[in-house]
Amino acid sequence: MATIQDRLRIPWNGGAKQIAFDAVLPVFTIPAMLLLASISLWWTIFTFSTVVIFLALISRFFIKNIPHTKFFFVWTLTSLIILYFIFEFVVIPFLEILLEENIALSVLIFGFVMSVYLMKKRSKELSSIAESQRDCKEGDRIESCNICQTKLPSRDHHCLWFDCCIGNHNRCLFISALFFATSALSYSSNLTLTSVCHPFTLYRTILLPDDCSDVYKLFELGLSFVSAVYSLAVAAILLLLFLRELILVSLGITAKEWKKLPLTSKLCLGIFTNRPHSKGFCQNWAEIMCWSGRHSYEQFNQEV
Repeated sequence: MATIQDRLRIPWNGGAKQIAFDAVLPVFTIPAMLLLASISLWWTIFTFSTVVIFLALISRFFIKNIPHTKFFFVWTLTSLIILYFIFEFVVIPFLEILLEENIALSVLIFGFVMSVYLMKKRSKELSSIAESQRDCKEGDRIESCNICQTKLPSRDHHCLWFDCCIGNHNRCLFISALFFATSALSYSSNLTLTSVCHPFTLYRTILLPDDCSDVYKLFELGLSFVSAVYSLAVAAILLLLFLRELILVSLGITAKEWKKLPLTSKLCLGIFTNRPHSKGFCQNWAEIMCWSGRHSYEQFNQEV
């Protein structure tokens, strides 16, 4: 792996620059996945099943050997760019998408991009504050991230796909990113499927796909169809994460604290569980929505 990392370079002004192998891998994997999946139904099933296994295996490898990997973040960016490119330059020419629908989708994507940008910006801001507050008190809610190498208050988890830690400082933006991503992926997949498949109208207002048996007859139709299936699968996963975050914030607990709850408490959504850090539904949400940098960090440190 070290030899590959050293030899993988690109021409640049002033000399070749070294690029990380793990960061380049998604750039080739995702297009190959979509191209192979667009051949036929069996290729779609085989390709997506293989990618799931591939991600599971490579995640374990990278987390163990390259904890600072950019693989997952590059996968997110590459997926966003390729799916949007397919929608704009393959689906739109079918002349089935209205201008207003395209603008609405672009607004959702813009909301997702801005949420991720501000989320990572807040994470860097908190890291710089933490560096200047080296004498911070240790507490049961101040955790050190092995990837970010920073002590964070009310740390929830490190999101590999966005390449930053999630805590009270950026949790509202994380939830916002999940909402915009889920909405954009669901909306784009519906627009694509109703363009390449035979649609039907539900309650005379909602257009849904019906018969998609002919999508593999043309390359453009097959590529559009598999991109919509990929978008829909990712949207379903993000929706579950979004709902989980809503529950955790409302309860005033972190993902780590949720894992420690007994099964009976989880089945009751933790409502009847002792939650010493919860300040009530409204205050829990106000705490993540009104984070104000250094003041919030110092206030948390004094409380601990």
